[in-house]
Amino acid sequence: MADDFPDWTIEDVSPYMKYEAGSVPEYAFIPCIRRGVDEEPHLTPDEELRLMTKQVAETQGFDMDFKQFRCIFNYLPLDFNDNDFVMEPETPRELMDRLSLGALAGYNDERNTRYEFVKVIKANLYTTATTAVMYFITFEGKGPSYDQPRGFRAKVCYFYHEPPKYISCDLIPEKKVHSIDAAEKEDAKKPRLTEELSTV
Repeated sequence: MADDFPDWTIEDVSPYMKYEAGSVPEYAFIPCIRRGVDEEPHLTPDEELRLMTKQVAETQGFDMDFKQFRCIFNYLPLDFNDNDFVMEPETPRELMDRLSLGALAGYNDERNTRYEFVKVIKANLYTTATTAVMYFITFEGKGPSYDQPRGFRAKVCYFYHEPPKYISCDLIPEKKVHSIDAAEKEDAKKPRLTEELSTV
């Protein structure tokens, strides 16, 4: 399936700095999530680039903490109230819903599952040298065997004038509580229970 894609759609794109803090032109797109001028951490542009590179590598582009950055990079959080990266009249929310539904349909077909789309949680993006945007979408889907929705991550290349390319869609592994943590919680309850018994 990946052989059908242009090479650049399946390559990992490294973060790069578009504008340093303090030298952002008026026409530049300002991220909707950004560290305030007086907020910490106070990092140099090189430190910010290293941190962004680390976060992109660790999360595959899905879960960067944009509140740590003042510089503007090629990776951006999606602003659901801004139509710069969609074809109107479709809204960003409608586009993310549509791309998530398509990604989840492919996931179900490949794995013979029956997850149903619930909602989009967030999305990141980077623009490309073509008429396309790469989206990293985190959304929820609900299966017939689960009471609660489960998290999914989909990487989708959205072309303005062509059908989208669904690069990947994966279920986010559920976090399991370690038995030691459970034991510690039980130990924490014991003094309170002893105290309650002593007052009876």
